[in-house]
Amino acid sequence: MNSFHAELARVCAELETPLFGVTGDSNLFFVDSFVRRGGRYVAVTHEGAAVLMAAGYASVSDRVGLATVTQGAITNAVTALADATRSRLPLVLFAGETPSWDDDNVQRVPTDAIVRSSGAEYLRLEHLADADDVLSLAFRRARRSARPVVVGIPTDHTHEPCSLSSALSGSLSGSLSGLAQEVVPARDAVRAAVEVLLRTRRPLILAGRGAIAEADRTATLALARRLGARVATTLRAKELFRDEPADLGIFGGLRSGRSAVYFDAADVIVAVGAGLNSYTTHQGAATHGRHLVHIDVDAAKARSTPFVHGSAAATARALLEELAAQGVDSDRPLWDVAGSAEPEPARAEISAAPSGDRRPGTVEYIESLELLDSLLPPDRLLTVDGGRIFFESVRRISVASPRDYVHTMSMGSIGLGLSLAMGAAVADPARLSVAVSGDGGFMLGGLSEFTTAVRRRLKLLVVVLNDGCYGAEHHHFVKRGHDPATTYFDWPDFAPVARSLGGHGVEVRRSADFQHVADAIAAGSWPLLVDVKLDPNRIPMDFHRVPPAARAGGHP
Repeated sequence: MNSFHAELARVCAELETPLFGVTGDSNLFFVDSFVRRGGRYVAVTHEGAAVLMAAGYASVSDRVGLATVTQGAITNAVTALADATRSRLPLVLFAGETPSWDDDNVQRVPTDAIVRSSGAEYLRLEHLADADDVLSLAFRRARRSARPVVVGIPTDHTHEPCSLSSALSGSLSGSLSGLAQEVVPARDAVRAAVEVLLRTRRPLILAGRGAIAEADRTATLALARRLGARVATTLRAKELFRDEPADLGIFGGLRSGRSAVYFDAADVIVAVGAGLNSYTTHQGAATHGRHLVHIDVDAAKARSTPFVHGSAAATARALLEELAAQGVDSDRPLWDVAGSAEPEPARAEISAAPSGDRRPGTVEYIESLELLDSLLPPDRLLTVDGGRIFFESVRRISVASPRDYVHTMSMGSIGLGLSLAMGAAVADPARLSVAVSGDGGFMLGGLSEFTTAVRRRLKLLVVVLNDGCYGAEHHHFVKRGHDPATTYFDWPDFAPVARSLGGHGVEVRRSADFQHVADAIAAGSWPLLVDVKLDPNRIPMDFHRVPPAARAGGHP
């Protein structure tokens, strides 16, 4: 009979899913066996990065991600687990735990409490006789709840004899969308929603991540045309309705001036697969004083009446059928707002002196983003790290479809983006994975993992928007008339650092330098780091949180 580590390695290798991890006493034999069985193991430099890469892989591959850390190292993975939990990215993390008899082990930590504090789920493998059931439960819950599940494995089990079911890997594998079951809405809920829709004259559909499948998009657009509705998306459904005449783009905290005009004029919001939190509703302003029809496959997300519990496509089709039964059997004209075609107002304030003189040796931020968008291949994958650079970057750098956008910032933390982008690159190695980061975020969570990208020769482009400071903090200091000196950092030039680590690097200090970026992309010089030098006083930041008292009555 094989040892447990060999059996676990066999099952995981049969999944044909890469394993991201950092080895130690608790998992080194498992990883060794996994590699010997032909499994793809991606050795990273930090445990948090292993979790994030598994999450990035899950986001793009439509499969459950896999990661492993050794005993005690779960403390290094908390922020990553919290971000993946809030981003609803399914993964299973095998976390080693100290032997049950070793109470004085310096690596002993309360793994269960640490994991649960992040919002992830924790399962402990107490007895090997339960291994089949525990592993099946872990993958099942990761899929159903779309979040990380951590399996705690005491080191005692490593060399114990074990025989896992030969059919186990088959039950654990498969795409997430392929395993999803369609939820058909109740007839009464559909009728209640249609009663509202029949009274509307200016409907607007807001689609979220729960409506990005092609069948969902098609059915939602059919409903929009029948109603004559405008359509918009949350950030995580970015580009879902791209090139559609009714499309208003992203709404919420990242709304454009044009979409705000339409949301102000709308008399009903139909939310389809969208989380109605303060970010997606612009802190409640979008739904204030309007009818709301909420459609979601997760009944626990009900925030309003009428709420229709159902899959996006199934519900849209049911609404169309009920509308036809009520006499609405042809498409209505798309409604409009007078003056809506006027140019958008400036979307961001510049925290600069009135003179606006740019520092020598730097380029304009917005111009740089637009140049990058034009230089990148159309079918790229995109991850944007947290911080001040996030807001305009996700607005101005496009993707072909929502599945090509890998979300971070669910924890509001910088330094997570590069690892997510690397996981995406492993999931789809033929396409370019683009990671956009600030300089602080790159130094916090990117510098060491760039070496992992070099070792794996990932098709990865890292764009460091380098203003030489912690940008959000700089913005707040300047806005209130304080000296921002404590936010500044004297970083090294990143392009030669990238080259010294075995990758490629290009520095941008003037617009003409973007030609060097284009040349490097054309040459396939991967992984490539582009260090874009910016003036910290010329970086927009127009995303603000407003106290509840200031929200009522419209847009703050």
